Amino acid sequence: MKNEPEKLKDKILAALGSVRDPSTGMQVTDLPLLDKLEIDKKGIIITLTPSSNVCPLIFKLGNDMKLAAQKAAPDLPIRFIINNHRLKDEVEETLSDY
Repeated sequence: MKNEPEKLKDKILAALGSVRDPSTGMQVTDLPLLDKLEIDKKGIIITLTPSSNVCPLIFKLGNDMKLAAQKAAPDLPIRFIINNHRLKDEVEETLSDY
């Protein structure tokens, strides 16, 4: 039987599955974009690696993912960790709550 954090993680992953990559139309959960989804004491941590280090859609994709995660877990702050993008710090600061 799953514990509460695992159930919440499944709920968030299901919500993230509703987000589509605008360039391919695929669910972001079916792409190698989402590296990790974690829940810690502070909130939700979403780790992403875009397909290109200059991916122009990372802000939109991240925001769409954030909105989906917020619907699934409205009381939890979200932090993004972005790998391999030239605007890593900007993206993380723009999208993260903590």
